[in-house]
This record gives sequence, structure tokens and C-alpha cells, in this order.
Amino acid sequence: MPRSRKAAPCILLPTDFQQPARRAFNYGLALARLLGLRLELLHVIKTPSDGPGLRPDTRYARALRTSALLELGRLARIAKEAGVQAEPLLDFGVPDECILRRMEQKPVDVLVTGTEGRTGWDRLRLGSTAHTLVRRANCPVLAVHGGVAGDVVRHTATVRFARMLLATDFSACADEALHAVSRLAALAGAGVRVVHVHSTEDGKPHMQQKMDRVIQALRDRGIEADGTCRPGNPVEAILEEASRWEADLVAVGTQGRRGLSRLLLGSVAEGVLRRAGCPVLVVRFAATLLNRENQSGRGRRS
Repeated sequence: MPRSRKAAPCILLPTDFQQPARRAFNYGLALARLLGLRLELLHVIKTPSDGPGLRPDTRYARALRTSALLELGRLARIAKEAGVQAEPLLDFGVPDECILRRMEQKPVDVLVTGTEGRTGWDRLRLGSTAHTLVRRANCPVLAVHGGVAGDVVRHTATVRFARMLLATDFSACADEALHAVSRLAALAGAGVRVVHVHSTEDGKPHMQQKMDRVIQALRDRGIEADGTCRPGNPVEAILEEASRWEADLVAVGTQGRRGLSRLLLGSVAEGVLRRAGCPVLVVRFAATLLNRENQSGRGRRS
């Protein structure tokens, strides 16, 4: 179904009400305030992808629906108290299919999702639902999850956008990530550290010239920025820089044709998603953020 041209853009936040989703809600709320957007809070009552599934008119389904609507209403009230308009939504079906269908129906600026759930939708460890959303969403995806030992970890109750790490291979998709980070950093007053990881020293001067252009583009927007080109394993190097920088957010572009982005949710992007202890912004297409670049007065710093 094509997107409605009359619908206002929003941040879509699917929730299964588990701990990762609750943390994602906090980030979605902060991002909504920052961008001046409303929240759509979507809960999907899961039914099997094959077979008769759960009929919405059964007593059990009605009980699930009532419970879900109460929790969605509670989240909407919290958002309202924070000055953010929130719309509770309920659906029946396969979570990733329902979420993607919603994104086709209305314009979405950012999808915010929790990962690494122990219960709920497929016990998300970047599993079927989270992996599908990051891979197929037609907008930037902010994946919010816990960390692992040895990687940078923020307190679960803390939501900050003060320090952003941008991983780049200087491809077109990396440029999309740059544009998204530029807007977020400008609104949040954040500093940005840019990292490019290469396998050898060959071509390092050429890469440094590209790095200098990226840094200058950020500084031209009044953003405090620096960067580094370094050899090594991309995942390990990005995580090391995130830890050293104490990043509040790591951004990475996907679907490029070379370097970091060529492995669409392969060893690099998926490795960062699995292990980074701070939220990861995965950018395939940033136009939703860029289209409202020149609108002033909407975003508020979190």
C-alpha cells in the first residue's frame, strides 16, 4: 500500500512491553522531542505466520487486546507528560510484517526498536524480527539494546545524544549516515567522531583527504568534530573507538558497494549491532530526515 501523502511524519516505536522495548521507548521519546515529531506506539499481538492463528474475536484475544491497550495508553500518557504527541496502535499478526506494513502506509522518519529481549517477540538477539526490520526498513533504524562485557555500556536509565560516533567507508550510503548524524548532532549540540577502518596502509593519504572533507562538512554546520583513519578489523576498531569516545550513539550506513557497507548486515554492521553497548543508528536511506532539514523551531534539545 502506498504511503499517504497527507500523513504527518513520525517516529515509529514497536513495543512488546519487555525491558529492551521499555528502554527503546525512552530513546524514542527523547528523539521525538529532539526532532519535534510525534510517536506511533505499535504493539502486535503475535499470531503464527502459517495455520489458523489467533482469532481476534476469541475471549483470549480480547483479554490480550485489553491488556495491550492499557499498556499502550500508559506509554502514551508518559509521552504526553513529556510534551510529545503519541498515538497507540494495536495489530494482530507477524510482528515484522505488521511493522513494515505500517511503514508503507504512513511516512516514518525513524524506526526505534529494542533488541536482545529474553521474552516477547522471538527472544530478540538481533533475531528474526529485529534483523528483518533493520534490513528492510525504508528509513533509518535506531536499535537500542544492552551491551556485553568489554564494550562501552551506558546506564540503562540514561538517554544522551551528546557524543556520536560515525563509522564511514566514504560510500554513498555512508554519506546518508553522515547527513542523518549531521542533523541529529546539530539539533542536540553533540560532538561527532568519525572513524574509517582500512585493511592496509595503502591509500591512507587519499583516505585522509576524504576524512578531512567529512570533518569539515560537520564543522561547517557548527558541529564539533574530529576523526581518524586506522587499520584493523572493522568491528573491533569501531567498538574500540566507541569505547574510547564514550559514544552515546554509533551510526553506520548500509548497502554500499565496498568496504564497511558492502556487507549488508554481515560481519561488520551486524557485529556492531550485536556488541555495541550504546544505541546503533543504521542508515540505508536518510531522506526522511533530510526533507525537513530546513524546518526551524521544531526540534528541541533533549
